[in-house]
Amino acid sequence: MTHHKFDVGQFVRVSPGRLERVAPEGEYRIERQMPFEDGEFKYRLKPMEGGPERVVRESQIGNRASVETLAQSLYEAGSATGVPWARRDRSVRDAWVAAAEQELRQRAARQP
Repeated sequence: MTHHKFDVGQFVRVSPGRLERVAPEGEYRIERQMPFEDGEFKYRLKPMEGGPERVVRESQIGNRASVETLAQSLYEAGSATGVPWARRDRSVRDAWVAAAEQELRQRAARQP
């Protein structure tokens, strides 16, 4: 048995297979790591858009969600400190993630 691939608090994208409808495709925040079961780890996720938490298998989770990728891009473009994103603590990163979430919501509102 290995270890969990994703951390609590991390934003991820869920991409269930065509026949799997455990959770709608979209962006979620990891709320809790769950035990190894049926050959893989499971996670309790909360949708970014609100709604009930879902339990999904690790194989249904994609890499970092676009919100965290956008947050890193915003940070790197707007920070003059030169400190890499990966070396920033959660308190600094959370502010950039909040800005990225707002940006993504604004983009979604502009789409027809």
